[in-house]
Amino acid sequence: MTGRWRTRAHRSHRSDAGTAPIEFIFGSVVLLVPLLYLLVSLAQVQAGAYAAQSTAIDAARSAARHPAGAQQTAQDVAALHFADHGLEDAEWEIDLHCSGPCGAAGTPITATVVARIPVPGIPAVLGEKKIPVMIVRSAHTDLSAPVEE
Repeated sequence: MTGRWRTRAHRSHRSDAGTAPIEFIFGSVVLLVPLLYLLVSLAQVQAGAYAAQSTAIDAARSAARHPAGAQQTAQDVAALHFADHGLEDAEWEIDLHCSGPCGAAGTPITATVVARIPVPGIPAVLGEKKIPVMIVRSAHTDLSAPVEE
């Protein structure tokens, strides 16, 4: 009887041989692909946050020095910052708000940027308006100091 049990145990052990690499590869794909997607998504959000913050700072500073063409300058600066961060397809809105007369020295000017960053890797199956986005907001306040021209 001892020989008979030994043969069955040896056969069942042999049928399981060689499956460790397959299990490792399958497990790695199942775990690593979502983790990599999460990292790419977080990097996209971080790039959007940096672009929005840079845009808000530069827009507020520009509006504080040259209030006449502030909105167009803010849009140009936003296009530059979002392109520098690889977010050409992001949409943004810039709101410039003065807490008093914008031309007066010392008036606080606040630039608020709201950006919609598309989620990477999700195709526009449902149409361009239904792409999921992550919203990033940033604001910066600067004191008006108009430059005499």
